[in-house]
Amino acid sequence: MTPKRGVFIGQRKDRMGARLLMMLTCIRLAEDFDADYRVNWFPPGADAPELDNPEELFDPEWIKSQFLDQKTHDRLAKDALPVWSYLGDATPDRLMAHLAAGRSVLVEEGFEVLAFPWEDIEAIRPRYREFTHRIGFTPHIRHIMELADARLSGQGVSAYHIRRGDILNALPWKHTTWPAKVEPEELYDMHLSKRLDRPAIMFSDQPELIARFQKRYPNLMQMSDIANLSGMTRAQRDFLELYAMSRAEQVIAPFISAFSMAAARISGQQRLVFRDVLTEAELDEANENVIRRVAQGPETFLNPSEAAHVYAKAAQYLCAQDRCQEAYDLGQPILDAGADNAFLPLLQALNAFYLGKWKESEQLARDGLENPHLWPEDHAVLTALRGAILGARKKRWAAGRHFAKAFWAKPLRPDVVVLGSRMLYRDQLPVRLFPPVDWALQRKLRQRRFPPFNNLYLVQHKVIVRAPCNFDMILLDWSDLSLDQRARRLQDSGPRLQALWAGLTAIDDVPEQDPAVESLSSLLQWRMGEVAVESAIDAARDVVLRCPDNPLYHKRLAELYADAGDRRQARLTMAEALACDPDSAFLVFAMGQLLARIGAEEQAEAQIMHAAELDDITAAIQGAAGQICLKRGEKQRAQVFLQRAKALCPTYKRFSNQLKRAEV
Repeated sequence: MTPKRGVFIGQRKDRMGARLLMMLTCIRLAEDFDADYRVNWFPPGADAPELDNPEELFDPEWIKSQFLDQKTHDRLAKDALPVWSYLGDATPDRLMAHLAAGRSVLVEEGFEVLAFPWEDIEAIRPRYREFTHRIGFTPHIRHIMELADARLSGQGVSAYHIRRGDILNALPWKHTTWPAKVEPEELYDMHLSKRLDRPAIMFSDQPELIARFQKRYPNLMQMSDIANLSGMTRAQRDFLELYAMSRAEQVIAPFISAFSMAAARISGQQRLVFRDVLTEAELDEANENVIRRVAQGPETFLNPSEAAHVYAKAAQYLCAQDRCQEAYDLGQPILDAGADNAFLPLLQALNAFYLGKWKESEQLARDGLENPHLWPEDHAVLTALRGAILGARKKRWAAGRHFAKAFWAKPLRPDVVVLGSRMLYRDQLPVRLFPPVDWALQRKLRQRRFPPFNNLYLVQHKVIVRAPCNFDMILLDWSDLSLDQRARRLQDSGPRLQALWAGLTAIDDVPEQDPAVESLSSLLQWRMGEVAVESAIDAARDVVLRCPDNPLYHKRLAELYADAGDRRQARLTMAEALACDPDSAFLVFAMGQLLARIGAEEQAEAQIMHAAELDDITAAIQGAAGQICLKRGEKQRAQVFLQRAKALCPTYKRFSNQLKRAEV
């Protein structure tokens, strides 16, 4: 009997823009791969209460045909694979076979048009405009869509999106910066002043801003000039504004905004950012205007929170120009005005760090880490910054402990990578606080500098002169110690493995015959699928013979044996690794992980528990021991390990949830 063909299941937990783009992607995939699609509108952890009533937007019959109930979702998702797992394939064969076998594909992509390596994204992009009309909107929603088409389509309109709203005023959003989402008014002013004779429309979740712009530009439209949305729900308003934005000739918005990005995708074009439409001289002039407004004081902004968010942009611009004292001086009045945004002490600690004010910088970092509203990413950055400050003050052990906590929490965060690179280059990381690593090679294995001002608080040249390290070299062996899921997926990430290989082959002052190079090279080639596991084992065995006292090389060989299915040899070889350093919590934990992998569960748990007793720095090890105790019903003992884990990484919610389960 031929199984029923699999379907694409679209789901997003966030707001309108991302959800709409997800649905359009599902429609596209279903059409191109001869399948159907369904929408899981209520995934666990959904964080958009305004979308809890989809009947406000969609026709009931369409909802009935396309939306999944929980029971159907669970059945279809049981053996589903995420669509990203096919993004490394050269052909559609594996995806087509998966669908033909009746298995589904999860689609959670909501920010970009999705295209596989064998497809032409530029041929796909224009098709999204038509896909919108395949969604079953209610008649009233469709009527206003037609009004927007009549007023805006083909008129050469520029649409501007200013994001403020929940970013400024709501928890938890106000407590982290959004450099890719918040753009200062001065940039919009600069572009509007160049196109005074052209029609334009502005959208914002902060009506006061539109009113402020309309005083300066009387011909500037807003949504109320097209239709009265005052009696509509937030979900209806959000969608109709998004659709109207998509009718413009060009959409100009912050670098990251699912709302404006979806609008651009619907229209079949690329969304533009200010760097696309302003010259360097115009950008510099606008930024200087921002600095002048910040210098006038927080009262020139909507509220202290907006002043803080715009200041974050100004501070980066100033520090990139070595005007750190100016950035430092501008920050204090905003704090004095009552801005309670959790990221402000982080920015001021960085300013003090650049200026060499070590004691003040450390105090700001210490105080900032006490804020319960600090986001996990920002907590990791501030922890790493405190480590770098302690390193500068020659407190090497404390510096290493702070960096270790930051690294295992968020090892891919650019700020953490740059600060860790500085500490490694300056010999401020005690190796006993970390698992076995080829540190000499890690110093030389680097990556390209991170793009400035995007997902990065610090200014790189103020922290390190050299390019940052590629710490994926550490994660290649020790990803199980990371709490970050993306970091743990290194072995499934072709681009990250290729970047490691590029960094390794770029090293020109270490011979290819060096054991560290040979060991990493053979392991990488196996992970990238370029050599057979037997070949990788031969190379690893040769390195072990030359370096019998290096536990890292034994561990790598043991895991290669496990990959080849040789459980006995894997176990014996990992024992050799452990014999090199019997008191290393990391090696004991690695033995436990290997034993679990080969099915020796009881012995694996004993090793992991022993590792947790030896360790006092690694949240993942403490958390694993706590989970074992929970499974055994030993709640009091579980609390000990889980409390240690939470103390090491207080922002990791899983530990808090497990502690609740461990309550006696």
